[in-house]
Amino acid sequence: MTTRTSSGLGFAVASAIAFGLSGPFAKSLIDAGWSSSGAVLVRIGGAAAVLLALLAVTRPGVLAALRADGPALVVYGALAVAGVQVAFFNAIRYLPVSVALLLEYLGPVLVIAWVWVVRRQPPGRRTILGGLVAIVGLLLVVQVWSGGALDPAGIAWGLAAAACQASYFLLADRATETPPTVLAGVGMTIGTAVVVVLGLAGVLPIVVTAPTAGPVVLAGADVGWPVAAALLVLVSTVVAYLTGVAAIERIGAARGSLVALLEVVVSTLASWLLLSELPGPWQLAGGALILLGIVLTRSGPTAVAPADLPPIVDPAPHDERAPG
Repeated sequence: MTTRTSSGLGFAVASAIAFGLSGPFAKSLIDAGWSSSGAVLVRIGGAAAVLLALLAVTRPGVLAALRADGPALVVYGALAVAGVQVAFFNAIRYLPVSVALLLEYLGPVLVIAWVWVVRRQPPGRRTILGGLVAIVGLLLVVQVWSGGALDPAGIAWGLAAAACQASYFLLADRATETPPTVLAGVGMTIGTAVVVVLGLAGVLPIVVTAPTAGPVVLAGADVGWPVAAALLVLVSTVVAYLTGVAAIERIGAARGSLVALLEVVVSTLASWLLLSELPGPWQLAGGALILLGIVLTRSGPTAVAPADLPPIVDPAPHDERAPG
């Protein structure tokens, strides 16, 4: 295994862990009286502020990236940042959370299918096998059979979340000319603007409740809303997105998206440790299968060679590349 691949896998695991912690951090705020959409806005808005400050200091070529990849960066912010979260929160209005999560995590399947059909780069056998094993594990973790009847509107929102999640991996995978900090910072800023517009339009009610509403409890202790909000912004958003983009840049979209399934396992364990939500035997068995699937993908050939891909935007006028 090359150093680049090893570091990419390390970044992917770090990203999955950071993303997996977002659920407990956000739920502690929601249980204290915040609205879910308010937590979303604080999450990506706070991350945008941090990343823009970082860009102002490092100056990694923001204007050059905007000139070269501006339209695709807008798509990235709208779909891969705001779209995933907005679609998922709308899905859980109609569906059990477990079913909505399963629909969203069809994103990696869409990535593999896109890479295979559109880019004509078939994944290796181990990648396919690893993906199938991981998806079976995901089915066990979310226990989809307990969801009951599915609302068509919820299914549509869940599939929209899956497509937006797939766009995150695919657009980040093509960002060979855009620095990861620029991709994440500009994407967060655009995503924040999208959520604000949806809030003003009444599509996404945004309520951030004052801290007097109730304690913000993590691991049995009242940590206060500033700590939980800071963890949600810095760890589960800034670190999660930066390491995720860095991982996909090194190991490609197909493998990166499968390693990201580890987020489900992390979220389950974090909910147990921080919120006292003990995982059941089906969740533990599913988590083991997800880990097995990830191990299989590590030993298989990478389906996408990032170094051979063009920048996010292809100057050819006939380009019909659409995320997800």
